[in-house]
Formats: sequence, C-alpha cells, structure tokens
Amino acid sequence: AAITTMMQRLLTILVATAALGPSYYCAAFNTNNARPKLKKNHDGSSKLSKLSTNHEAASLLSSPSDITTESTTTTRMDFLRNMFFATATLPILASSPRPSNAAPPFAIMAEELGYFPVKDEKSGLTVMVPAKAKRTSTDQAVELAKYLQSTKAVMYGAFWCPHCQRQKELFGKEAWKYITYVECSPKGYKSQYATCLSNGIDGYPSWKFGNGKSQGGEMELIDIATTSGFKKKFAFDGSLEEGQVPSLGGGGCK
Repeated sequence: AAITTMMQRLLTILVATAALGPSYYCAAFNTNNARPKLKKNHDGSSKLSKLSTNHEAASLLSSPSDITTESTTTTRMDFLRNMFFATATLPILASSPRPSNAAPPFAIMAEELGYFPVKDEKSGLTVMVPAKAKRTSTDQAVELAKYLQSTKAVMYGAFWCPHCQRQKELFGKEAWKYITYVECSPKGYKSQYATCLSNGIDGYPSWKFGNGKSQGGEMELIDIATTSGFKKKFAFDGSLEEGQVPSLGGGGCK
C-alpha cells in the first residue's frame, strides 16, 4: 500500500510539472543544483538574491512566474526520464526476494503426499488426515459400498499408504462415504491403533468382510464384490471400473 501511495504521488508530480513551464520543475528538481533567483522588483530591489538549496526554492513556488533559473543542462526530457526510472524502480525494490516461512497449502500437500496435518482439538497434537477421493463413483460402486456397510465390512489402513489411497479412489468420492475405515497409524486422524493390533493387522489396506472372509492388499472392485458376496446377489460389471485409477502394481503397505 505504501509503494502504491508513493507511486501515485510521483505520478501527480509528473503531471503537475509537465503542465507548468520549465522554470517550475527546474527550480524544484534541478539535478545540477542550479540556484534560482527571484526577478527584481520594479524599484530594482530583490526579494531574495540567492537560494542555497532546491528545497528552499521549492518553498517559494507558489508564484512560478516570479522565478527564473541560472544556466543549467537540465531539460524537461531529462526530468521526465529521471522520474520515469525512479517510479519504475519502486516495484522492483518492493518485490525483492525474501525468505518465506509459510507452509505449503493443504491442497498441495494432499495432492503430493496423499495426506495433510491438522491439530487435534482434544489432545493438542498434530495428526495426519488422508486426502479425500477425487473421482466420481459409478452407480454400481455406490451400491457395493452400501452393501459393505450393511454387512459390517471394515477396511484397515494408514494415512501414509499409497495403496490405501488408491483403494479409496477405486470406490470414488460418493461411494467411499459408506465404507467403514479404521485408521491404524498412531499419528493418523482418529487413530484406532489398539484395535488394529487386536485384530492382527500387519499390512495395509486389509479387508475384513461380513461373511467372515479377509483379504490383505488393495483389491479391484470386482474382486471385492466377489469376495464379499455382493456379486452373488447383484450384477457387477468390472469393465466399468477398469482404467479409472492408475495402477500401483497391486500389493499393499507394511
């Protein structure tokens, strides 16, 4: 704001001095320090024989026609050029590089890492929240997720696990909200570390389905539909889900 105000003031001076005669701007801004004199009165007396500085000259500019200047090499073009470079330099000085201590935006962290930090209001500790799913779910993915919720299927995972993130993307943002997810990392948001230990979870993601079956590692939706028993009751077209999310080569995290 200060830079903007200064530039506005300089621009005002530029316009004002350009509109007046050369004697005005030379008296105030003469780079060669020409010492302006006041014209002699009709009776031959002088109001001021000599001014020692340009600042003193500027203080008497209420009547520019009363002022003349001694010889000087300063021209209107010289003055305008100097003022132009002075105003052009201000933004450069204002934008000089400074060290920044700001953390990257959460959106960038979530995009690059798959999670971002938040402060737990109860404990005061910093915990990690997994990024949300981005892709739009298919209708059959939503129906599968609802079926898994109704049969009390659970997915165990960790915020830092890329295979868990891909599993979430396979379902999509609409379907994922129906999935029961348990965070196993002690530093994860709403961590249930003890629950994971008691259930013998040693890799992520890990599925425990309502029909008693278990499976470790990420699974394609067609495989989840088959293992959970959904495909026996409802139609599920695996081709609708193929190629929607880049593969990580299968497997899981330890």
